[in-house]
Amino acid sequence: MDKKSTYIIVGIICIGLTLFLIALFSRSGLDVNNVPSGIASTTDWVNTLALPKEVLVTPKTTITAKHAYQNGTHTIAGEVPLPTACHLLEVTGSTSPEKKEIVVAFVSIIKTEEVCPENITPARFKVSIKALQKATTAATLNGQEITLNLIEAGPDENLDSFELYIKG
Repeated sequence: MDKKSTYIIVGIICIGLTLFLIALFSRSGLDVNNVPSGIASTTDWVNTLALPKEVLVTPKTTITAKHAYQNGTHTIAGEVPLPTACHLLEVTGSTSPEKKEIVVAFVSIIKTEEVCPENITPARFKVSIKALQKATTAATLNGQEITLNLIEAGPDENLDSFELYIKG
């Protein structure tokens, strides 16, 4: 090859490389003032959690648990899948004044000081409520109504060390 052909090839490569770099950098503009929620800022020096801080609750959300009634007390035990190991589960039970209705309230909170990978983590719970044997049961998760699917425990089952096997 002669020098003229070499210069033409080098020129074409330089023009192609320049156009590639222009296209690459023109699409990477970042608007830090309009970052949607749930996305960690790339301009902050603080480690910010990029995960949702709450458990997603829909009308179809169902918690399956074991249920036992003994000596005027309903005991409900089960597991709730939480989005990360940093989430904590608080469970309280209450009854209507006439003891005909039981309400189990599940609340999921997160430790904000820690950064946790998104990894579904089961959180066990057990709650005991004094009510009538035929009391109806309702449940909420983070204030929203959900379905509580109760499976009757066997007479010899210990709800402190239950195993919840559900065929899917």
